[in-house]
Amino acid sequence: MKHTRTLAAILAALLLMPSLASCANDDESADTRETQNNNHETQNDELKDSLPENLNYGGDKIVFISDFPNEIFSEKLTSDPVNDIVFERNKAVEQRLNVNITCFSDNTANIIDKVVTSINGGSADYDVVDAKCWTAAPKTIDGFFSDLKNTAYLDFDKIWWNKSFNDAISYHDAQYAVTGAMVLSLYRRTYTTVFNKAMFTDAGQKYLYEYVDNGTWTLDKQASLVPLFYVDNGDQVQDLTNDIFGFVSNDFISVDPYWAACGVDIIKKNADGDYEWVFDTNRMHDMADKVLNLFYATDGGAYIETDNTISEDVVLSAFSGSRAAMATMVIQGLESSEMRQMTDEYGVVPIPKYDEIQTTYRSQMHDGFSIVCIPTTVQGEKLDKVSAVLEAMAATSYKLVRPVYYETTLRTKIAQDPQSSAMMDLIINNIYIDPGFVFSAAIGTTDGSFHQSFQDLIASKTNDTASRFKTAAKSAKNGMNKIVLKLNNLTEKD
Repeated sequence: MKHTRTLAAILAALLLMPSLASCANDDESADTRETQNNNHETQNDELKDSLPENLNYGGDKIVFISDFPNEIFSEKLTSDPVNDIVFERNKAVEQRLNVNITCFSDNTANIIDKVVTSINGGSADYDVVDAKCWTAAPKTIDGFFSDLKNTAYLDFDKIWWNKSFNDAISYHDAQYAVTGAMVLSLYRRTYTTVFNKAMFTDAGQKYLYEYVDNGTWTLDKQASLVPLFYVDNGDQVQDLTNDIFGFVSNDFISVDPYWAACGVDIIKKNADGDYEWVFDTNRMHDMADKVLNLFYATDGGAYIETDNTISEDVVLSAFSGSRAAMATMVIQGLESSEMRQMTDEYGVVPIPKYDEIQTTYRSQMHDGFSIVCIPTTVQGEKLDKVSAVLEAMAATSYKLVRPVYYETTLRTKIAQDPQSSAMMDLIINNIYIDPGFVFSAAIGTTDGSFHQSFQDLIASKTNDTASRFKTAAKSAKNGMNKIVLKLNNLTEKD
């Protein structure tokens, strides 16, 4: 228990740092101190949930089934910071509400089938489903999950729920899934660009932070930097044996983040809250040109892995082994032993923008991030209990789990770099989720999801956007119309 008290003390100190800082300089003006105190009070207000103080559920069991059991449940303290703070979060929620949290786990292929079978059988086996977006989202339009906006205690205006996801998946006054700070995959599956500081210093190049800050971190800027780092080992063959590359990526999942980063949307909501098809073939064509140039320019010095079964491992190994100056990587990659053992220091920045006219850096998550749903078999007072537990878990996660995960992921080498920490906030706070991405499988084409069509284009090394997306867009738009029809029928019943 000593470890628990130490961890709690550290977290308390972190949460108090703004107020302590306001007392650090006796010479500062009263106006400055008042402003800082007011800002701290505002921050504290943002971190307060709206749950009543007297909720007591008599030791009732709340049962989760999860693709990611380690983000929902921890059996005991192990001295692993993330495991232990999840344990502490659950204990805090259990004590506050007088509930017992339990969790079953299964793999992606089985979890939704189990839940659907349970619901169809009228069995209340599970109170909460925590599953990968690409598997669970299509089921939210089929009537298997409760309307979360029709529960007693979920408050989606709070900072611990992801606003972009809420905007994407809510339909009129109904919402059947949510994601946010209570699930670590929200952070883990977000795409970033990592860069090797030593290699940039040796090449006399500015760190990428400066380009991000002045708004010039674009695909064209990244492409212009890539050739500066390429070193051939003398055999005139570009491979990872001994060559040094300016950029390493893959033509599979690492192609996905450019949709959000470059502002190529598939579906948006109009003023009435209805889904509308907004896909712009011309912008897609121009984005494809930029990505193809980054990946395959003759003198580009980029290494693009094509074997999808090992693609993430190859990128991770090449970058951590200092054989590439830049790489596209999900945040989860920073947790790996390879990155922890990396000799050179590295920095983290967003995926580059489409151009300098674009005002924001938009981040995208891999569709393996988890979303949370409540089965329709959870009803009445139990539904209210579950909503209270989810709200408490999300609020406590934002205050406790999130900072510990940040500090664990941004290992000592990076935690000493305030710029990377600020960039992590920029990346996470600007996650953008297109409804067309959430429902990608539901608006799929005969060859796969609509998103996958761009992967296939980049892998082909040919910008055939017009012909490739003509048929795909027609099929996907029909898929969207079917989603709208289902949601209209579902919300009318609600």
